[in-house]
Amino acid sequence: MSYIYEQYKKLKEKDRKSMYLFRSGKFYIFIGEDADTINRYVVLKKTKFCKEADKCGFPENRLENYLQVFRNQHLKIKVIDEQEDRTKEERVKKIIQSLDLNKITPIKALNLLKDIQDIYVNN
Repeated sequence: MSYIYEQYKKLKEKDRKSMYLFRSGKFYIFIGEDADTINRYVVLKKTKFCKEADKCGFPENRLENYLQVFRNQHLKIKVIDEQEDRTKEERVKKIIQSLDLNKITPIKALNLLKDIQDIYVNN
């Protein structure tokens, strides 16, 4: 199951009245029940998101336009910038990709391992 869907379920447990608009790459998407609900107000093409849910959305450069439409309809929309809430694996992958094995010192390598440990222990 995807990280965004897990986050969606947790947010819905806390506040079922809000609809959650997730940033996913260059798009903003609604998923699950929110995808169904938003389509009562704005028609967005729905597609499969994961086994459990559908999604619908729009390109990131249209966010302000859609938020204005949602405000006009008095909808309670919370925007979740998925890029700020990356999974632990994505954060570790970024650290590993930044490595230059030809230039890393033993101390730097230990510090990077400590950073990775902190991601799993403290987050």
